[in-house]
Amino acid sequence: MKSMMLSAMLIAAAMMGVNAQAAETSTKITFAKDSYCGNFAGNIKNGKTFRLWLMPQQELVVRNVGRDQIRVAYVTDPKGRLDGEYYDDESYFYTKNKGNHLIKVYGNSSYSNIEICAY
Repeated sequence: MKSMMLSAMLIAAAMMGVNAQAAETSTKITFAKDSYCGNFAGNIKNGKTFRLWLMPQQELVVRNVGRDQIRVAYVTDPKGRLDGEYYDDESYFYTKNKGNHLIKVYGNSSYSNIEICAY
């Protein structure tokens, strides 16, 4: 019985470590005072995950403001993946839950410039 409990505790600790590690590998997006948007310029060719704290019923917009092409692979909230609408240079998502949202974005060159906004 003790070995089963120990195994369960080790599995839980390992899972928490994976979640903590995932949060550490994302880049936090912050907005300037009185702004609804934040920017990132750099290499996202191999994909980059951004983290943003949002409330329910907000519109999240990921916008390409550079010359290359970008693709939003997914947006997740604390309860799962969000459906979005994709257009040429913009992707739109509507939040459902409060908490950190992860946004995975890919670019087609070694330098991209994106804007992430929440309204």
